[in-house]
Order: sequence, then structure tokens, then C-alpha cells
Amino acid sequence: MSDSKLLQQFVDSFSRLDDMLALDGAPVELIVKRDLDEWDRWQDESGCRDELEFWRPLRVETNPEALETLYARISGRFPVLYEQLVLSIRWMEVYLGVIRLLPNPPGADLTGLSKTIFDDRALTETLIPAGYVPFARAPHNYDPMCFDLNAMSARGDCPIIQFEHESILCDLKIGEHWQRWASFRDLMSDVIFLDAD
Repeated sequence: MSDSKLLQQFVDSFSRLDDMLALDGAPVELIVKRDLDEWDRWQDESGCRDELEFWRPLRVETNPEALETLYARISGRFPVLYEQLVLSIRWMEVYLGVIRLLPNPPGADLTGLSKTIFDDRALTETLIPAGYVPFARAPHNYDPMCFDLNAMSARGDCPIIQFEHESILCDLKIGEHWQRWASFRDLMSDVIFLDAD
């Protein structure tokens, strides 16, 4: 499968696996209102009906130079497919069954993505100097899922490691960790075929 088709199928799985409900503070550029024909409305006790707002990924072509400031902070590069994803699509945090992908919000550059990566200071000050860059969380807890930049291949991909968060947050040290996928490409394939029946 071509990289562009793999990326498109990965983004298409957002709406298949997540309810995509827009919470307070969701960027207006991502919000869509669903037609009544497509979605039910919620009805409160008084019989008033309120329309729910949802978000959808937004195609935004971004100059690759926008990554350079972020790359300087992480002392490495993202896997090629993740780089293509962040340079072409903006999204909110999204639940994808096996991970919760951190948001890449709209903006003139990738400042929003940088903020989400560095949002938890204890995690980033422990993981990034060791060569691990958080890009997602485990589906049901706070464990960071990270790119292992120490093992970047010549093809521009690397393993994805899950870190037990309590050792980092309590003791500022890396504790238990597990390789979850051999590459971002493998993760994308797993998400695409998750509940695809």
C-alpha cells in the first residue's frame, strides 16, 4: 500500500473509532455540526433539543521547515509517516482503540503540536533527553507512548515504546517499559484494521 493511501486510511479511522465529540475549547476550525438525518440529538428533561458539535480532521499543508524548531528541541526527527501526517492534517486528541493520539491543533505553524508534546514537564524532562518522544498515550491510562529515536532505521521509522507513567511522575526516572510496535507504520496498519469488519 502506498504511503499516501496508508495515511488516508489511518485518518479515516479517526471517525470510525472515536465519537469525535468537540469538547469545550475545541478549535473552531475543526468543528462541524451534523445534520439531524445523520446524527441523533440529545433531549433534556424539558424537551429542548440541543445539537452536539463534533470535530473532524482538517487538511492543512504545512511547510516542512515548521518542524525544525521542534526537531531542535527533541534532538532528532519523527518517523517519516508521522512527519507527513503532522505536516498535512490537524486533529484533536483522538482515541484509536490501541492509543490516544495527542492533538496536532490548527495554527500557522506546529506550535500547538509542540505544546502537546511538552505539556507534561515531568514526562518530557525524563523521556526526551533519553531519546524518547511522546506522541500518544495508552488507551486507558496516562502511560506515554513514545517514538524511540535511539533506534531510528535508515528507512526513517522507529519502534514505539510504552512507558509506565508512575515511575516518571513520582521518581523522575524511567521504570517499566514495553515495545508495543516495531514501527509507526505497524501501528498505523493495526489501527486501520482494528474492528474493520
